[in-house]
Amino acid sequence: KQICKTRTKVDWFQFIYWNFISKQIDREKSTFIIPHKGTVLDIDKTAKIYLSGANAEFGGNKLRGSKAETLIRLEKNAKWFIKNGCYLFYDTVLEIKPDAVIENGFFSINGGGVIVCAKNIQIGEDVMMGRNIMIYDSDFHSVLNNEGEATNYFKRPVVIEDHVWLTNNITVLKGSQIGSGSIVGSYLTVRKGIPSNSLIETVNSELKVIRENVTW
Repeated sequence: KQICKTRTKVDWFQFIYWNFISKQIDREKSTFIIPHKGTVLDIDKTAKIYLSGANAEFGGNKLRGSKAETLIRLEKNAKWFIKNGCYLFYDTVLEIKPDAVIENGFFSINGGGVIVCAKNIQIGEDVMMGRNIMIYDSDFHSVLNNEGEATNYFKRPVVIEDHVWLTNNITVLKGSQIGSGSIVGSYLTVRKGIPSNSLIETVNSELKVIRENVTW
């Protein structure tokens, strides 16, 4: 059985370590973590990746001669549940902060993508993310009023449902929920709920549903 399409680019040392030696990976039989050369995995001894259904491939599609890295970090007690695999292209970053959880079906994310989870991020099945996609479920820093009290909620879950297409240069912020089958246009910031099967664009500086019942 072929493990991946580009065998010569796999970092076989890391492949053996993460799949057969590390206690931080709990994988279903016949599924593998596939780190391409340039992938950096920094997983705390109390953190865990649960892999089932298909392979998780990190750092693929790199240009010949490129030294671009793919960076993955799980901090204390972080958990990542990967169901049906995922594909992180070269030059992507995924971080799970202490006690936080990411749960996903199969998704792919192109170069320049950044996912940082402080509480909970859920990504559905068959989600496609283009270049320079940013997903954050926290402000990470407080905004204070005159009395020194925080005026913002630091952490709120992000939910991206099945078969969503995030095109390119999109930021998805805490509390967002993107309905299944939707397409989010380029250069947008999402801060709220988006209906299913909608095409979203910016109209007069506001997010608008410009087409309903879309399919892709």
